[in-house]
Amino acid sequence: MSDALPSSDAVIPYADARVERAAGLYEGIVRGRRFVHNPYGWEALAVLSPHAAALLDHADGRAVGEIARATGRPLAALSREVALLARNGFVRGDGIPAARKPPPSPPRFDLWVHLTNACNLDCPYCYIEKDSHALTEEVARTLQRSIVESVREAGLKGVHLRFAGGEPMLRFAFLQRFYEETAELVARAGATLSAAILTNGTRVPDGAPTWIRAHGVGVSVSIDGVGAVQDAMRPAVGGGGSWSAVEEGLARYLDAGVTPYALVTVSRQNLEAMPALTDWLLTRGLGFRYSLVRDLEGGASLLDARSTGWRLAQNLVTLRRKGAERAPAVMLEGEMLARVQAVFAECYDRIEARTPVRPTFRKTHRFCDLEWRRPIRKACAAGEGSLAVSHEGQLSPCQAALHHEGTLTLTGDTVLPRRAPEVSQLGDFTRRRPNETCAGCRFRASCAGGCPLMLYRRDGHVEGRSPYCEVFRAVLPRILRIAALELVHESEARAGG
Repeated sequence: MSDALPSSDAVIPYADARVERAAGLYEGIVRGRRFVHNPYGWEALAVLSPHAAALLDHADGRAVGEIARATGRPLAALSREVALLARNGFVRGDGIPAARKPPPSPPRFDLWVHLTNACNLDCPYCYIEKDSHALTEEVARTLQRSIVESVREAGLKGVHLRFAGGEPMLRFAFLQRFYEETAELVARAGATLSAAILTNGTRVPDGAPTWIRAHGVGVSVSIDGVGAVQDAMRPAVGGGGSWSAVEEGLARYLDAGVTPYALVTVSRQNLEAMPALTDWLLTRGLGFRYSLVRDLEGGASLLDARSTGWRLAQNLVTLRRKGAERAPAVMLEGEMLARVQAVFAECYDRIEARTPVRPTFRKTHRFCDLEWRRPIRKACAAGEGSLAVSHEGQLSPCQAALHHEGTLTLTGDTVLPRRAPEVSQLGDFTRRRPNETCAGCRFRASCAGGCPLMLYRRDGHVEGRSPYCEVFRAVLPRILRIAALELVHESEARAGG
């Protein structure tokens, strides 16, 4: 919360209004300034002035006039501070303005488009079984018709595509044509199309960066370490590494004015390399997301008796076939979780030391599916505002389930938002019986139990707590602290400017 006050016509003396502190607030100190976060608000993180902090301390149900006498603050000034605190939902009371709400967003639907099973890398944790199958022209045309039908029948104003694989840039010409044709069809129907490409960064076809920039398409590049770490985590098919190709690919994007977003998957094999990778990403001005490796194959029999998929077992890549003994899970678990917390404490120390960073930390950084900017009921939009489409035209609530379930076949008249809640035997992934641990957690509105697919495959339901619960509890305060520090720097820059 900056020290700036709302205009005088927004200031009302609430002398008789009783004000109380909202429940569940998280507070901390950064650079000698107190900050507060309301996990049930919309971007409700603020750095408090000393007077606002004092008011929050006195907000125990007393009238504003009583607090004015107790603190010695003029009633008019105190009323302005009440309005500022109420705007973020930090205080509440009869006659006090309600907390601000997020601006209404036009109806939008997200589609994960699986272009191909083929890939030039052989990452051991990948859940896609590699072969030559790819999205066909027939399925592409059916998908286009379904998108247009969804825009018209569901009143969508936007459709967002995530092109993935395998490696989608192996089919860049197909991607270009599909996007341009679909964008034109969607525009005629009265909506807009946007897209992002999820790539390993090693294949950058000629002209791709220029086209991507011209069409405003986003690019996310998977990077799991620097140098030899990347080579080991993301080896090339047939042998060799990928690091030099990733560096060259990133340079080509940056030279063309395209800034990729980095997606980092963290496992036992690269955990200790995270601080070095963090420095590398910060130096190059890349926004990034840390994702802890997920056991998305475990419990696959709940969905599909095939039980096939890639597994990492004792640093060896194993193909687990039907009837074969189940390989050890790749999860970070047990005593390892304490080490995970220690390593990420160091990573966030390094980010904090470099703050302010560009791009803006609080606008770009993510850790798994955590969300502090707004309260969430579940960690993703699976079963609601998104679907994944396989190369065969099968629909799934999540891309990680594409090869284990396909309960609905896409047709040209499929209205995607209407079918999303019923497309999977997993339901809508929404909790019905929050467990005791999560119900009592101060961060439950920012976590929602983590990945629901992982919970379902482990327990057969989504009511449990994430295997990474303790890591999330350690990381969220660091994220909030750095975001608050960024606000302090911005406030100081305005004051000095």
